[in-house]
Amino acid sequence: MNTRKRLLIIKHGFSETCDHNISPVVSYGDVFRCTCLLEDFKGWHVTWITAQAAFDLLTENHLIDHLILADSPGEIPPGMVTGHYQMIINLEKQKDWCEFAAAVPADIRYGFKDCSSPGCQSFYPESAGPLSAALERNGYLPLQETLFQTVGRQWHGQRYILGYKPRVAEIYDIGLNNHVGSKWPTKLWPMHHWKSLYHLLSDRYAVSWQQSLNSVRHYIDWLASCRLIITSDSLGLHVSLALRKKIVALFGATAPEQVYMYGHGIKLTPNCDASCMPCFQPRCHQQKKCMEYLTPEMVVEAVDSLMQGKAIPADEIKVKPPARQLVESAR
Repeated sequence: MNTRKRLLIIKHGFSETCDHNISPVVSYGDVFRCTCLLEDFKGWHVTWITAQAAFDLLTENHLIDHLILADSPGEIPPGMVTGHYQMIINLEKQKDWCEFAAAVPADIRYGFKDCSSPGCQSFYPESAGPLSAALERNGYLPLQETLFQTVGRQWHGQRYILGYKPRVAEIYDIGLNNHVGSKWPTKLWPMHHWKSLYHLLSDRYAVSWQQSLNSVRHYIDWLASCRLIITSDSLGLHVSLALRKKIVALFGATAPEQVYMYGHGIKLTPNCDASCMPCFQPRCHQQKKCMEYLTPEMVVEAVDSLMQGKAIPADEIKVKPPARQLVESAR
């Protein structure tokens, strides 16, 4: 008799955990970042519902027993989600998914309950505090910490988990992860900066431009083929962290505090005093965008530091309760 506890996770990325908006475009990075929860549910039977487009990010994950691909509840075949779950974690805000999660028998539910309701009624009670704080930008925590607080657990540095295992050699010193998804064009570092950076680095390092934009698996292979990745706040950043690459991460429109680097890299922010930064907006109305203020020379300095093996600045894990801090170390 199977006595494993049953967990249902609903996360397909049409809405981001810490953003109010719902989009027709899947946020791959937001889906992948939620895999940090899985480590805390080893031994459970885990069912995960995700978007068709996110399949390659979650397939072959040894901590997911049943992966269901469905962009809407109506795409789930009858009988696919049956029985009683000890826990449901719904990380999507759409009304149809909230209604679906509420209808599945479960002992306890976390996450979003009904986002058409006002205030804390949008969330299941145990999740109201962390999710409302994140959505209202009431301070910035690593997303992992917000997720763990959302499900009533403590984050102690649990990592992302990538199921697909690339089998490629490191043939490049540096990978230029210069593209961003269509959902957040404000994260884009200007192309003229990328070109200047390439010329500054290519005389000393083997440099590769981003490859395989039409295949998630081939894209992961490309990331794996680089020793160091230069990237904005995008899927490539989070997959590179899972692959334990050296990383130089560029931030402007989003908060660097929300990304925990696990001791693998350096976060750079623009040298400007724009009061709107971080704006968390897909469009910028400033005459000069904040990302313009991140210069190629700043990136080169960070690259040289990492390639020379110098000490990496540490983030902190802030755990509540109990109140204590753990200094980050690469694990």
